[in-house]
Amino acid sequence: MDGLLTQTNFEEIVTRATGQLVSVRHDVSGSFVTTSSMFPSGGSVVVWIKRDPPYFLVSDFGFSYQECAIMGADKRQFARRAEPVAETAGIKLTADGTFEVMVTEAQLPGAIKAVAACSQEVAIKFAHRIFQRQRADIGELVFDKLEKIFGEQSVAKDFDFLGASQSHWHIDVVVKRGDQVSLFDTVTPWAQSVAFTLAKFGDIRLLDNPPPRTAVLASKTGYGSWLTALAQNGSILQAAANDDAYSMAAHIQ
Repeated sequence: MDGLLTQTNFEEIVTRATGQLVSVRHDVSGSFVTTSSMFPSGGSVVVWIKRDPPYFLVSDFGFSYQECAIMGADKRQFARRAEPVAETAGIKLTADGTFEVMVTEAQLPGAIKAVAACSQEVAIKFAHRIFQRQRADIGELVFDKLEKIFGEQSVAKDFDFLGASQSHWHIDVVVKRGDQVSLFDTVTPWAQSVAFTLAKFGDIRLLDNPPPRTAVLASKTGYGSWLTALAQNGSILQAAANDDAYSMAAHIQ
């Protein structure tokens, strides 16, 4: 009976787990609230709160702009995406690219959610644009290389593949020769991109006779521990690899 989970234990476990989703760090300038929301880089969305009696200034401390700047955005590009988001949410966007709003104590929970949502939304929009373009470029390179190796009749783009769960997965490039099939999916250093490929490959891996699966990256920088997760569900290949590396990854005679 020692392993029996009681209702009380269950509630304590859930309470502890949810408590870890949000944390607060206080210093002389104010309080930094680490939320459960995530930026495309995989980092948490953080909101800063400053006491300004009788109000509270709630701000994203410019973290969304910093996230976009790392991806290559300048202030004009950031503002073009951030201004409509801020306007819709009733949040101010400052000249230095910070989301902020002044609220009362009663409005504080809603303001934290609103600022965090704005901060995350703009970063995701910019990342989506950047990584979709990068993904398309990598996909073309992969297709051209595989077509050169295996021939035009054996290679196809945008292939629909059925996984073990009977889910239909979109695969960027597939090589088919007789009964042999090999799958290649392009992955960018964006949490959503990695998660989607992991979902595809994880489901396909559960088939009785799963085909070889290769995640193709522009480079191995920027992925961190995601590389380990990808390697557990398939092979990893850099897009600029030579023909021999592509042939080995495909496992097609």
